[in-house]
Amino acid sequence: MLRLIPALFSLFFLASVTNQSVEAVATIDIQNMNLPDLNQLKENPSFTWWSEFGNTLVVGGEYNRLISAGSTFQSLWPQMKRERLAIIVAGHRNELPEKTPIIAKSGRLILTTKTSSLLSDDHMKVMNLETNKVYVQSAIHNPSTEVLTPNQTTSAKSAMDDVDAVRWYSDVGTLTNWNRHISSVDIVSARDWFKTQFEMLNPSSVNLQKFSVNGRDAWNVIATFNESDKNDIYIIGGHYDSISEQTSRSAPGAEDNATGSAGVLELARVFASKKSDATLIFITFSGEEQGLIGSKAYVRNLPAATRARIKAVITMDMIGYSKDDSEDVLLETSQEFKSLSAQLARVSTLVPGLKYFTTFNPFGSDHMSFIDNSIPAILTIDNDWGDYPAYHRTSDTIDKVSRDMGTAILKMNAAALAIMIES
Repeated sequence: MLRLIPALFSLFFLASVTNQSVEAVATIDIQNMNLPDLNQLKENPSFTWWSEFGNTLVVGGEYNRLISAGSTFQSLWPQMKRERLAIIVAGHRNELPEKTPIIAKSGRLILTTKTSSLLSDDHMKVMNLETNKVYVQSAIHNPSTEVLTPNQTTSAKSAMDDVDAVRWYSDVGTLTNWNRHISSVDIVSARDWFKTQFEMLNPSSVNLQKFSVNGRDAWNVIATFNESDKNDIYIIGGHYDSISEQTSRSAPGAEDNATGSAGVLELARVFASKKSDATLIFITFSGEEQGLIGSKAYVRNLPAATRARIKAVITMDMIGYSKDDSEDVLLETSQEFKSLSAQLARVSTLVPGLKYFTTFNPFGSDHMSFIDNSIPAILTIDNDWGDYPAYHRTSDTIDKVSRDMGTAILKMNAAALAIMIES
């Protein structure tokens, strides 16, 4: 991978391209740049095109014009045509073809070059780069402009205060004791544990929804509170199945996704005793790793009248990892439901230290089963998930889970749901 700042280029290389019209691609660090300056940068006449990836602006143009643009580049890729570039959505670096170059990445998107071995599957999507487009946007470049009322702030903080970080982390540990791969008998133990935990909260109902995954029985666990055929419906979901490179031996799935499914249970505990005119449904899905099969089964079996009453779905997938001291969350939904992203962004400011990134390029997690059926849904996921070293490994154990990271996302989701059900 060639990642050189222009000042370090050899004279030999400079001489070879100075008199040629060579296309190039460069990256610029924009994490500390304010929005007016960023917008001005995008208008630089030396740039033929740009694409925004969170803290990185990718620009393209003629090589000689780029190096004279007056910008300091993180990296420069000479002789790189835009047509050679591809976007990978939800592709983890552990599962990319060997030597796949990473030009830029943010959230669940990676900018790389096209190769014959880079193909879409159940776990990632490959698509062409669109220029002059924001793919992932940081909070500093997309600040929340919605102001909470005093009553909303009170409700949000009350729900946040009820989130028990120690309890959630303990539940993550409990789940990692089971091999929760769809082929393991242990997944039945995890299913029954969720059912028992939900029943202890005295909901209107707890149901096991049975479906098939590659000829095997699997189950969603569904807990419904304040059940009614007239209420607005709000759903919190996350998958509890796991996967690894040696599923017959072990698939502890701490980060992916004991963190998210334990989070569903924790939010059920928070809201179980809160009075509301809304129906709250908490679901731990199975079969996610095989292609969102459990959430697809749930949506497929929803009556039309029930679908029409669903106002919001918040899913959690991999909420407990941070590669550094920063706590960053990715809010992922479609353009159609960007108001959901705005609702979570505004309450994130109540969580000390939490920074949000937004993207409207959804793919590859249980929120898609709802979005694809025009049901408003959003994924909340730690923004560093793509750097998690134990992704889909037997080493995905609880010692790698950050209690602070997971708790921050849970508090944000609790705050958002508290305000939603009072609206």
